[in-house]
Amino acid sequence: MAHGVIDRFPLLLGADVFDERQRREVLGELFDYRPYLMASAAMTLVIIHVFLSGARQEAVFCGLLVALGTIMRVAVARSYQGKYGIDDVGRCAKAFAIMCVVVALLWGVTGAVLYRVADDSMRIAVLGIGCVLVQAVTLRTNMAPGPTMAQVAILIAFHAAAIVYDGLYVLIPVCILYTLFQGMCILALGRVRVRQMRAERETLRLLDELQCANTELTRANLRLADSALSDPLTGVGNRRRFEEALATMAPAAVRSGRPLSLLLIDVDHFKRFNDEHGHVTGDEALRRVADRLRAIADGPNHVVARFGGEEFAVLLAGADEAAARVVADQILTAIGDPAAVRPLTVSIGVATARGPAGTMDIVSDADRALYAAKRAGRNRVVSNSELVDQQDTDRLKA
Repeated sequence: MAHGVIDRFPLLLGADVFDERQRREVLGELFDYRPYLMASAAMTLVIIHVFLSGARQEAVFCGLLVALGTIMRVAVARSYQGKYGIDDVGRCAKAFAIMCVVVALLWGVTGAVLYRVADDSMRIAVLGIGCVLVQAVTLRTNMAPGPTMAQVAILIAFHAAAIVYDGLYVLIPVCILYTLFQGMCILALGRVRVRQMRAERETLRLLDELQCANTELTRANLRLADSALSDPLTGVGNRRRFEEALATMAPAAVRSGRPLSLLLIDVDHFKRFNDEHGHVTGDEALRRVADRLRAIADGPNHVVARFGGEEFAVLLAGADEAAARVVADQILTAIGDPAAVRPLTVSIGVATARGPAGTMDIVSDADRALYAAKRAGRNRVVSNSELVDQQDTDRLKA
């Protein structure tokens, strides 16, 4: 039977099932002494009234007891905050239990003495403060059923003794029932708080799982979006990536009035290269070309994409024809290495646009320049402006 009572009224309810944050919250509530200071202030007013009414020795004695209880309450709380923390929960619970018993004895003696020496009106105040203190203890320390129940029993016992001293024996059953009622309240509140803490922890766990799932889903969506816009062989953007980039960069160039340049790059004689060295070597060659393009056109406003087959495209936002020619010459030099084991060359067509009309025709202009580079012997750069100048010259000659 005694073991069952101990199980029902442990020093700290649920200390083994709470996480660190919840233990800190529970212990912080237990050691919060601010409500106790309010009760001490109320009791001090009664002591002052008793002192003024003539019972000075009893008032001084009670004042010392209240001061001692207040000092002990504050000292234990400060010790918890500065020394123990939440690392030693068992030690904190024992310190709280000892403090509860000692403070309850001090308050019980204070209440009994004041009840004996006070007049009828102040006796009601003493009993009222005692009942309020019992209720406050019950409500605020529901996570420590054992110390709370001991504190409640001591307080009621001292008040009951003072009442019985006056011959009011009929109040003994009332005090007993009141004690049992407080015990039931303590256990009920403790169970509610344990369920609340468990629900909070379960909610946090589910939120963490949901956040992890959302993170994984976001990563998966990003990987899916990246794979949808990437060429699986070379790793650069695919045709869809190029078209989306052009659809975004062309209107931006028109709004800002800045130029937009496009390089169309074709690997020379790639079919013959595949026939001579095999498709595996051909795929490796395309990857090497893509790597060189990425290394050269690595600006934040540049887009490298595989246009189709052995053709690549490079969009250069904000680059005029001269800047685009510099990039094209760098690509031509980087890829067309005659000392390579299996040398490759590329032909490059350059087109630069300003304004709505130019951006609409930029792909066809670059394509014409590319085929002009092929007709001129490959392994070279031709810009669309050169074709326009040549057409103008031919018309003048005609």
